[in-house]
Amino acid sequence: MKIYNKLGLFAAATLLMTSCAVNDPLMDKMEAGEVVPTVTWELASTVCKAGNEAGFLGKYYTTEEGVSITHSEVWGMITMTESAAAIQKLIPSPAYTKTVNLNDTVRGFHLLKSFPHSEEYLNGQEYHLNAAFPTSRTLGPVNWTNPTAWDESSQNKFNDYYPAEFQEEFKAQMVTYLTKDSIYLSGLRNVYLNYDFTQEQFDAVNAKYPDLTPLPFSNSDVQGETKGDLWFDVDTETIVGYYYIVVENGVMVEKQIATKEEAPEGISQDKVFPVYKAPHWIYSRYSDNTGGAVTAVRAEYMPMWKELVEMVPFEAWIYNSSEKSYALEFSRKYSIISQFRVVDSKGGVGKDTEYKTVELN
Repeated sequence: MKIYNKLGLFAAATLLMTSCAVNDPLMDKMEAGEVVPTVTWELASTVCKAGNEAGFLGKYYTTEEGVSITHSEVWGMITMTESAAAIQKLIPSPAYTKTVNLNDTVRGFHLLKSFPHSEEYLNGQEYHLNAAFPTSRTLGPVNWTNPTAWDESSQNKFNDYYPAEFQEEFKAQMVTYLTKDSIYLSGLRNVYLNYDFTQEQFDAVNAKYPDLTPLPFSNSDVQGETKGDLWFDVDTETIVGYYYIVVENGVMVEKQIATKEEAPEGISQDKVFPVYKAPHWIYSRYSDNTGGAVTAVRAEYMPMWKELVEMVPFEAWIYNSSEKSYALEFSRKYSIISQFRVVDSKGGVGKDTEYKTVELN
């Protein structure tokens, strides 16, 4: 099972040291203070094509009398890094990208290749081994970006690459953005305009709220009947009512009236403000605090819009209509964290303490 998380360098180092301790049988045989071969090494490159061999130069020697070098080894731990992202493209705002990252150990430290020692490797006072260790072609990188179709094959690939809860979490976040309050009111309107809701969806939602004026469905291109006509921009030139504010039980409450003259005694006329023409689910009023119009979805209608937004499928949120593709970015890369070791005739193991990382491409 994949565990998606964000690992810091400390966690990675801890994992590395733990793997060494668990998968290092030769080190377990060594005694404290034991003399072992002195070892250093260099990689020919830190990048290697999966399936090719990774070259290196190993250097080693021993100073212990009566002890000889028997062979050298390269050990490695296979790690995998994944990044999976989806980008909201249905509406201009809010911008939203959901990303999850995975860092995992595919296989702990194990022997990659052993190399017999030879006196032919002697170069001055130390031995030089020019060699290479194998990599697996099954560890090549995987990239899946902006597919142009969303069918059963695409959904299956998505299920393989992304966490099981990713789609629902993505959708839930967009619903929260658009219906928690009216900060993204224009975004909610754009969902209404851009997504092809069905008559049945609107009928189902409207039926749950019989005491409210139904939300209007439209798929018409006829002027005056389009979605844009039904959810028209607030008309601040047209006043359809007024409101004033009173304090009830320590809470400020707005009271709507048809005309200024309906304001009760004690309410100054300069504290009675206009309400502007807007769709019936929208409340737009003049605010003395901002000096302009303040517009929001009426509280009683927000649950209806929330139910409709919840019906928008994941693939609709990420479809980029201008590029005609789905805004997904997935990548998987493998690396080999490797170590060069030299074994002597009494079983002592010398190691270069610096681990070398080979990225597979």
